[in-house]
Amino acid sequence: MLITGIIGQDDKEKTASIINSILNNSQKRVSILESKNLSSLNTKQAKSYMAELERNNIDILILKVDLTDIISEIYDFLRFDIIVFTDKADEISGHDNQLHMELMRKAFSLLKEKGIAIVNADDNNLNQFFQGIKHYIVTYGFNLKASITTSSIGDLVAKDNILCCLQRRIHAKNGMVIEPQEFKVKTSIEGVDPNDVLAAATFALINGIDLNEISK
Repeated sequence: MLITGIIGQDDKEKTASIINSILNNSQKRVSILESKNLSSLNTKQAKSYMAELERNNIDILILKVDLTDIISEIYDFLRFDIIVFTDKADEISGHDNQLHMELMRKAFSLLKEKGIAIVNADDNNLNQFFQGIKHYIVTYGFNLKASITTSSIGDLVAKDNILCCLQRRIHAKNGMVIEPQEFKVKTSIEGVDPNDVLAAATFALINGIDLNEISK
């Protein structure tokens, strides 16, 4: 079972919903959970719950996590295959930059050795931080450095479709190499933020899902 953490404030909800919408059209079985529900359990109960998901053939567990909750006791044993960061540092309310970086370091420490981090390339405050990170990082956003962007900002090809662009090849977890391409992401979620769509699309590609095939 692949364990994913979507870490952020408000955007993690919609990002998780878009991922779920995409995966509903694939063969993946997904369970989405608020991390607070899991952290309310003791270690034995939490491990038992995870084992039950495995027995029910869940392919992907998605935990919606507030960055400030990353110090919870549950993360003493829980490790992520993928972490999706939905916030930029300058959007985090109530925290100074130093605290934010400390929490980010803690989050990255929860990635498995071959774990993947999906981050917003528009977050200039993280550029220096990433220089010391050894994990595979895939970026989304609205600049030339991003692995995945929109073909043009706000480029809606239809009311419920967003045209995205993979600007450079990336490696999926199943070993596939995905070459640069354009693809549509269909979403009917009201008030959707293109950043959330890009984060969800990046997650899908990392898991080897053919977004062009699903969009058909």
